[in-house]
Amino acid sequence: MTSDDAGSTSARSSIRSRLRSWDQDPERERSMLLLDIARRYHEFGMSQAAIAQATGYSRPTVGRLLAEAKVQGIVRIQITHPLERVIELETTIRNRFGVGHVRVAPTSPQRDGIDEVAQACAGLLEIVVEPGARLGISNGRIHTALLDHVHPRRDFDVGVVQLVGGLEGPTRLLDTAELCRRLARLYGGTAEVLTAPLLAPSERAADDLRRSPAVARTLAHGAEVDVAIIGIGAGFRYPASVFGGLVTSETVRTLHRLGAVGHILGRFVDASGRTVPTTLDRRVIGLELSALHRIPMVVAVAAGAQKAEAIAAALRNGYVDALVVDITAAQALAHLPERPRPVDA
Repeated sequence: MTSDDAGSTSARSSIRSRLRSWDQDPERERSMLLLDIARRYHEFGMSQAAIAQATGYSRPTVGRLLAEAKVQGIVRIQITHPLERVIELETTIRNRFGVGHVRVAPTSPQRDGIDEVAQACAGLLEIVVEPGARLGISNGRIHTALLDHVHPRRDFDVGVVQLVGGLEGPTRLLDTAELCRRLARLYGGTAEVLTAPLLAPSERAADDLRRSPAVARTLAHGAEVDVAIIGIGAGFRYPASVFGGLVTSETVRTLHRLGAVGHILGRFVDASGRTVPTTLDRRVIGLELSALHRIPMVVAVAAGAQKAEAIAAALRNGYVDALVVDITAAQALAHLPERPRPVDA
């Protein structure tokens, strides 16, 4: 071995010696020890006594090491539940808008929330609908899905009243009168249907229909129900709208210009929940929105973030006593202000 080789070997030996001290950093070794002890206890479920026996440390030392692991941030304990976010949203909406009762139905991103909201609403009806009660109902996909979740109470003799006129033209929704009849059968009661369309062909035709004895009687009885289940619509931009294909583009532009954010019982409202006065509103056959203030329990159901502005409008005007929505609608609603933003002229 030459002197150069000997020098090289000596240099490598010196470097390796220094690297051993680098590898044996006391702080790192302590952290690895804490990690090992914490993992045995929190992940593997070993008791402190079992860890002491496996590692050779005393049980008190294991306890101190676990406490140190928390202080060092190696162990972070998080207490949570899927309902926690839901309850936070319910509280935010209840406090911000002053609505008495809120239920947010948890839904997965792959679902539209219709069935989940219907199921939650059925659970609410179990509590608020009593024998001999009168139940008012509008229409919508959630109302149709409700039929699959209402527990039959055929000894309750509940009368079901149709609150808005029937749908015309092609639609994915169940006819409102048929919806009333099926719900009445589930409750062992009778259905009182509204023998008129939701939208009359003209203002004069609407006036004539409202004055007819059958329609006037049903609308009067609708204002006297004990519980009303109403839907909230977002407007013309969404295919589920009950008005799809029934109004002109000029009417749509007028509604947008006047600040309409959605519709309740077929009547378009602004961000404060006030009815937007148009010829369209004067053609609607259904319960007046002011009547909702006199009904003991108004339950509003809705799903989808696009409904948030319309839901907020209903809450701001005090139409709703209990709100049942899916989580996407709740998240969007929770970010809206208590009072509506001013509309640009």
